[in-house]
Amino acid sequence: MPYLQDIETCRADAIGAGGVSDTALGAALEAAGPALGRLGAAISEGSLPALAIARRTDDLPAIEETAERLAERCDDVIVLGTGGSSLSGICYRAVNPGHGGPRLHFLENVDPQGFEDALLGIDLARAGLVVISKSGTTAETLSQAFALIPRIGGARGAGKLPEVAAVISDPPAGAGATTPLRALAGRLGLAVLDHEPGIGGRFACLSNVGLLPARIAGLDPKEVRAGAAAVLDAVMGGTDPAAIPPAAGAALNVAIARERGLTQAVLMPYLDRLAPFAAWYCQLWAESLGKDGKATTPIAALGTRDQHSQLQLWLDGPADKLYTLILGKPMGTGPDIAPPTGAGPGLDYLAGRRMGDLLAAEQEATRETLAARGRPVRVIEVPQADGRTLGALMMHFMAETILAGDLLGIEPFGQPAVEAGKVLAREKLAAMGESGGPS
Repeated sequence: MPYLQDIETCRADAIGAGGVSDTALGAALEAAGPALGRLGAAISEGSLPALAIARRTDDLPAIEETAERLAERCDDVIVLGTGGSSLSGICYRAVNPGHGGPRLHFLENVDPQGFEDALLGIDLARAGLVVISKSGTTAETLSQAFALIPRIGGARGAGKLPEVAAVISDPPAGAGATTPLRALAGRLGLAVLDHEPGIGGRFACLSNVGLLPARIAGLDPKEVRAGAAAVLDAVMGGTDPAAIPPAAGAALNVAIARERGLTQAVLMPYLDRLAPFAAWYCQLWAESLGKDGKATTPIAALGTRDQHSQLQLWLDGPADKLYTLILGKPMGTGPDIAPPTGAGPGLDYLAGRRMGDLLAAEQEATRETLAARGRPVRVIEVPQADGRTLGALMMHFMAETILAGDLLGIEPFGQPAVEAGKVLAREKLAAMGESGGPS
């Protein structure tokens, strides 16, 4: 396994009344056994392609070809998409910042000023474009595309856009069927990569939605999937939920929330390169499980920054959170931080130390301080933040989320409340007058 999970400082035996009892956790783990069986059967039957795709290779040549074409012709590649169409790509970009290829830019919002700000410093005559929308009807993404395509096309010159642009969207629903995005791609002659029909946006991190940006960012998609496959093999090959990290994680989340009334789940990486991963996790957990008045609220944090902004609340505020810390192995790494001569008293503890030593001390201190105050802390240790590790973490949390949904009696793959909001937004836009006011 590319990571290690430790839930010992979530147990009542270790931290007192704030921890989960052996009885509650044992009952959740027992229920996780059948849930694990159902998950394995769904993967084997082909009804969970979001997880099974970790073992595929047939779609990788199209990803490689598209990424190479863009890398050869572009200094910058702009990715249009929102939510599940962008968050995993942002995660991949973060773990390989010095790859030397095109710079990746993700435009997720339709704030006009933010849109223009994002384009500052980009030479559109050397820019490429990837447009991602599973449905092909996402209003924000289409609006961005309609605004940006003429500008890139004009800067590149007549007929050059197909060389530097690509679209990812669901295949047509039937003969003669299309969507606005596929129709646009057809009219402009843009390459179209089929979005996997059975994979929802927030579960699309191991498909071309995530792996095309990953490849542009210099990562090897095979390595990403290898990390994910290692976790998938553990899920498929084990029978004891306590020994399978995603199953143990799901049981812990459900049991401790029920027994101790926890309402929030904090994910706090101590590696800067995994900071976007916390945002990816928040969408996955919130949109999958936030139904029927159930589930905990995910919170993204970053060590050591949030030791100085949120730790006071965590230690002395409501005891309503489960903490998951993602820790690296930084000891002995980084620049020398020994104080210079004359720096003043009280800095002896930094003498002979490196920056990684300070990070190692900080992350362990946070773990121990939270546990000493009776706050439940799960720890996930990773050797480094790279494509393989990221693939493993993504598979872990997708499986954990699906298993938690099973234990809670929640179907994790829809988002009906979000769809209602989209419909209302379109109605309001249609009702606007020419100046943006009521018609």
